[in-house]
Amino acid sequence: MNNLIVSRLFIILASLIWGSSFVAQILGMEHIGPITFIFTRYTIGTIAVFLLALVLDLKKTHQNNGGKEYVILKKEWQAALPGGIICGLLLFTATFFQQSGLQHTPAGKAAFITAMYIIIVPILQLFVGKRFGTRTWLAIAGSTIGIYLLSITKDFSIAFSDLLVLTATLFWALHILCGDKFSKEHDPVKLSTVQFAVTTIASAIMMFVFESPELSGIISSLVPAAYAGIMCTAVAYTLQMSGQRHLSAVEVSLILSMESVFALAGGILILGESLTTREFIGCIILFSAVTIAQIPDKKV
Repeated sequence: MNNLIVSRLFIILASLIWGSSFVAQILGMEHIGPITFIFTRYTIGTIAVFLLALVLDLKKTHQNNGGKEYVILKKEWQAALPGGIICGLLLFTATFFQQSGLQHTPAGKAAFITAMYIIIVPILQLFVGKRFGTRTWLAIAGSTIGIYLLSITKDFSIAFSDLLVLTATLFWALHILCGDKFSKEHDPVKLSTVQFAVTTIASAIMMFVFESPELSGIISSLVPAAYAGIMCTAVAYTLQMSGQRHLSAVEVSLILSMESVFALAGGILILGESLTTREFIGCIILFSAVTIAQIPDKKV
């Protein structure tokens, strides 16, 4: 398989994993506050990705008989620091606002608001002079309609918690754009390790300032936190960083919007929920829009 196919598969897998993340995030706050959950989640995620990076580095030094390889690996870690710090701060901010909003915003509605980065990403890129063809804008419009049909089943209204999730969406979009830049320049596993470590440190500081974490509460929330930390953080974000090396930020955002479909599929398969006609139409529109986005587009 060529790089484009592999990269798209990585992003699809990331969206598949994130499709189940909202449930884990909500369950994780039954015994601890949102910032404590973020700290627990990213602590686990940092450890998992660092161990992966360590194994990969040891494999490289073994294959190359050490020597100069140690110097090269040290430079790779140093090079990943600036981008990792920026991505980590954006990641913490986005997660903080989303996690806070999820205390009162239903998961389905939160999924729709979060997926609005498919609009924010290209709009932000317009400010730096990037232009897109008609097909790309049609894919964005189709994805928005599809996600709305999937996620919003009642009259749409904006509460304060919804605004928190919407604020998070802006930072998710910025994170995608930064990932688009730095993932093409640095080792994605090292970049993920640094950004998770930064998010862990930032959440630790905020946790002790604004919350009163208790070990018993953290232990009670360990299962959803471990799932969010290993799968939704370590695995999914590393897949995102790896996949973005060969894809545009807009294409990544469109493919990631598929998490709404995967969230719905999880509810049907795991929770025994049924698929309504409205949701079925939403799935078809969203699948069609993402498929359209894969067709080469003439930029204007």
